[in-house]
Amino acid sequence: MAHDLPDPAIPCRIHSRLGADALDVLTRHWPALYAQDLQATPFQSPKWLASTIRLLPPTATPLILAATTAGGRIVAALALARHRDRSRIRFRPLSAPDTGHLHLVGPHAEDEAIARALALHLLLWQEAGADVTLPGLRADTALGSAVRAICHDSLTTDGPASSVVALPFDFGALAPSRQREHARRCRHWTHLAAGHTITYRRSHHQQGLLSGLDVLASLHASAQHHHAGPTCASEWRDAVPAIGAKVAFVADLHVDDTPVAAQLCLTRGRRCYSVQQVAHPAYRHLAPAHALLRHLLDDLAQEGFHTLDPGHGTSPGASAAPKASIRLAA
Repeated sequence: MAHDLPDPAIPCRIHSRLGADALDVLTRHWPALYAQDLQATPFQSPKWLASTIRLLPPTATPLILAATTAGGRIVAALALARHRDRSRIRFRPLSAPDTGHLHLVGPHAEDEAIARALALHLLLWQEAGADVTLPGLRADTALGSAVRAICHDSLTTDGPASSVVALPFDFGALAPSRQREHARRCRHWTHLAAGHTITYRRSHHQQGLLSGLDVLASLHASAQHHHAGPTCASEWRDAVPAIGAKVAFVADLHVDDTPVAAQLCLTRGRRCYSVQQVAHPAYRHLAPAHALLRHLLDDLAQEGFHTLDPGHGTSPGASAAPKASIRLAA
């Protein structure tokens, strides 16, 4: 399936690569596309996408929507998954939907003509009866803007945007009410430390990453027992090790020998992105996720990181560019 771009800066066509063809693109072409696009997040990295393919259900197939030159060179691509059920076909991001980050990837990812052609392709899918949902696509990117223009009746917000935190973070810049809340929580942990051992850890090698994923899974199990929290920590424990400790890490917080909070993150350069955060429900009154975040902010700043995107986790406060879920509904 292909169609010509309207007045492109570079003569290109849009192609759908499904199944084995999509895997071939991810293996042969995606590493270069990712390396040439400094705005892409680690959720578009080849290893992350390869790991999320392992989490797809049997009814789903990886799909790459690619803009290619007349010579066959891919200059921008979008990683999706096609889900087929009894009633209809659904298209979703290949990257896990709860990450909140979806980007067109490649050296021409911000080319307006290419973005318009891709948005048109998505609209044609919808008109053919498919359901297309793209959570985490930023409205201020070329693709987000194109979908908003071409499918203007289908743009819906994906809830409040997460706050991208500049590091080092200045808690004194918070609103007075939040400063008071922050001070109160710090006092609670200071009192707790008088009679208990508080331990913060962040994995830096593969064995530490595996141990951190075990902590994350155990906390998820506790949260589920109390009818709270996400349910895919065990899947991350199977998929994330292949990404490696240079890109992925787990930070966790313990009171004595009990883990009370853990956070899975990915990095690219000096940017850090939270994937998931979970806290022990029995320690909810102490806000352990907030305490872990305070340690993590200091730790990352000392190591030279510039930003932390908390994703769907707890944010100490900042501003962010708008994100949107773009849904092409039938």
